[in-house]
Amino acid sequence: MPRRAHCLLVILLAVLAFGCYRVPEGKSAVSEVNIVGTHDLDEDELEEKIATRESPRFLGLFSGVVYEYETFDRYALRRDLLRIERTLRARGYYEARVYAARIIEKGDKVEVTIEVEQGEPVRIESIGVRHDGSVDPKAEEALRARVSSLLPVGAILDEDKFEEAEGAALRGLTSNGHAAAKVARHAEVDLATHQARLTFEVAAGPKVKLGPITFENLGELPEDMVRRVFGLEEGQDFSSEEIDDARQGLLDLGVFATVDVEQDLSTVETTKKVPLVIKCEVAKIRGVLVGMGAELDQLKTDVHLQFGWQNANFLGNLRNFEVRYKPGVVLYPTRFSTDEIQPPEKPLYEHRLQSTLRQPAFFEKRLVGLGRAEYHVYPVLLGKPTENVLGYHELRGEVGLERKFWNTTSPFETGLQKPLRRLFVSPDYGLQANFPFDYIGQVPQVETLIVSYIAVQTFLDFRNDPIKPRRGIYVGNDLQLAGGPLQGDATDIRTQPEVRAYFALPKKITLALRGSVGFLFPRNYAQLSQINFANPGPSRLEAAARDYQLLFFRGFFGGGPTSNRGYPLRGIGPHDYIPYLSPAGQFASGGCNPNDERCELPTGGLTLWETNVELRFVIAGPAAAAIFCDAGDVSPFELDIRLNRPHLSCGAGGRYDTPVGPIRLDIGYRIPGMQTPGITDQFEREPDRIFGIPIAVAFGIGEAF
Repeated sequence: MPRRAHCLLVILLAVLAFGCYRVPEGKSAVSEVNIVGTHDLDEDELEEKIATRESPRFLGLFSGVVYEYETFDRYALRRDLLRIERTLRARGYYEARVYAARIIEKGDKVEVTIEVEQGEPVRIESIGVRHDGSVDPKAEEALRARVSSLLPVGAILDEDKFEEAEGAALRGLTSNGHAAAKVARHAEVDLATHQARLTFEVAAGPKVKLGPITFENLGELPEDMVRRVFGLEEGQDFSSEEIDDARQGLLDLGVFATVDVEQDLSTVETTKKVPLVIKCEVAKIRGVLVGMGAELDQLKTDVHLQFGWQNANFLGNLRNFEVRYKPGVVLYPTRFSTDEIQPPEKPLYEHRLQSTLRQPAFFEKRLVGLGRAEYHVYPVLLGKPTENVLGYHELRGEVGLERKFWNTTSPFETGLQKPLRRLFVSPDYGLQANFPFDYIGQVPQVETLIVSYIAVQTFLDFRNDPIKPRRGIYVGNDLQLAGGPLQGDATDIRTQPEVRAYFALPKKITLALRGSVGFLFPRNYAQLSQINFANPGPSRLEAAARDYQLLFFRGFFGGGPTSNRGYPLRGIGPHDYIPYLSPAGQFASGGCNPNDERCELPTGGLTLWETNVELRFVIAGPAAAAIFCDAGDVSPFELDIRLNRPHLSCGAGGRYDTPVGPIRLDIGYRIPGMQTPGITDQFEREPDRIFGIPIAVAFGIGEAF
């Protein structure tokens, strides 16, 4: 057994030995809890209502390791049976019964099975609204629409949704000017027919307008700009929906920890006005960031520092200015790819400098003006270490706008959720200039490149949580148009839409799906590179070097932590001999032969497709894990989706939850025979193996998608 395997085995045995718990003397541990007989209900919800719970398992496999056992209590189980019956009735199953609880003893552990008979559910026969005539037709229509969206006729009578419908009915009135409205719900249930008649009693009160609007605790923030972002004025028609939208607009600024809107309804009957008091808690306006980090992957190893400064009221008017500087050193040629990790020989300095300025209420209350400037210095590392290393000085500037729309709740959420803006649109203009230089040796045939483009980023987000989604849909697209009348060295159209979907399964398991395609339509480059790929052979057009240089910045690549995790970054896609990146002196033979596959590097492609399937499950507390399968391909040709090259990889990973998202470590395994089955292509390259195994290691913060 290799020495590394011995070390891993010793570590595992140590964890098992020193992190083990025993079942207490005279007690039994709960090894498994099953609730059978429920068909239309979430089993996780029922299990969360009871005290008898399964013992957590370390890594989802080992009981009693790190986590203590849950001990069995017969008296608690009796109370749990009553809790389950009550929960079922609250979900509309009024005749539900818990008939038995089987307890199977296995040594000092027990398995608990709770048998349930749901019975026939009670369904809604009719929905009525009663009021004294003070509700105008528009407000009544809004009220009925909100109730029907939650509890349509024929649906099962769910107590939580019934309560939510009451809140929605009230919101339908307050959003249409009835600030002092009151709504009471009633249900008449007929168990013989299993039908229910629902009634909402409405006391609308007068339609009113907004009174004086007062802001408190703004500190040094300018009140006139805060009012402009809030966007409501005295004398406007009262609308709770617009008030919520205005409150969210203030929170979106990022300068307030909390924003509370107090409504004074004491004089509404006489004045027909509602004064508002906006109580704000200002967050830290200025901040300094200092940190350090390291990276070790299959392309490079680096260590870096990070410094940052942020001011949320830069030069007044709520301008948000942020600058970040990240200097580092690439320990060349050290990388994590083979059994032998080479020691560092030549340190390569790199840095990233970025500054961003945002101006809220730019022309209108919800529009944000954006300016960004960046200066990066970095080496181009695509394959095996070489004697000559190319680097770039990259200058990039962007000016644009950001706007969020649709302050609504997600149809995939349950319960009374805070509404969020679901549609994001950001058009901008960007200018990028790349100046090549030699880190090591001399790299010929490299040009200075300037890319001028306009871009539009959009997404529609109906996930229940953007950081840890469990249900919902996300649809996004990134569209760019470069060159042409905008000038620059690249003229093309580039688009990459994607769709993500999330489904909550029992046992706190989440099924996450993602699909994406990318299309690049170059007009003044990539023609010669396509000729090379269409005509494999000993003769290559070295004039295609400019095409490859532009494709490096504009083309698609597959592989990496947010793509196909069985491949390293840029590991999927066409590979070719690139004169300026495959220099002489790379091998002992004294040169890099254009026909030697070891000289071929990823070039970037014109068509991409990717799919990802992942099962995420909670282990205990902040610890979670996932199993996944990723597939995809990158073609060197336009509109060329090659489904016969799946590049399938599957694997598993761990997560540890943090306030900014889970820290994630994934290991992907390239399934033999499922990369390019039955296809021999000289432009396909398998990445280096790690310890002789066809795997890749992906590390990141936040979920892969």
